[in-house]
Amino acid sequence: MAEKKPVKVLIVCAIGMSSSLLESKTIDAAKTQGFDLEMHAITTPDVGRYDFKEKYVDMVLIAPQVRYKRKSITEMASPHGTVVENIDTVTYGMVDGEKLFEQIKEALNL
Repeated sequence: MAEKKPVKVLIVCAIGMSSSLLESKTIDAAKTQGFDLEMHAITTPDVGRYDFKEKYVDMVLIAPQVRYKRKSITEMASPHGTVVENIDTVTYGMVDGEKLFEQIKEALNL
């Protein structure tokens, strides 16, 4: 039986503090459902230097406070097959890892 590849996701935010907590809760939600999720929070300057061709990710999630960056992030990521979506303000504010993982599953048809 072939081993499942991990789902790779980046969260883009301003500083990375609250996103790191959301990252942890989302990984926990994925584990309880039997998924291997690799998720990392990065800042907007870091995403500008991210090499989407060399370091493939399945999805980029954008925190509410940096939604204005969606167009530029999409232009960098989508040519490499990466899905780009905003994180719902309530999901982000409540640090709801389960709801965010549901968004990931829906967007990636998992």
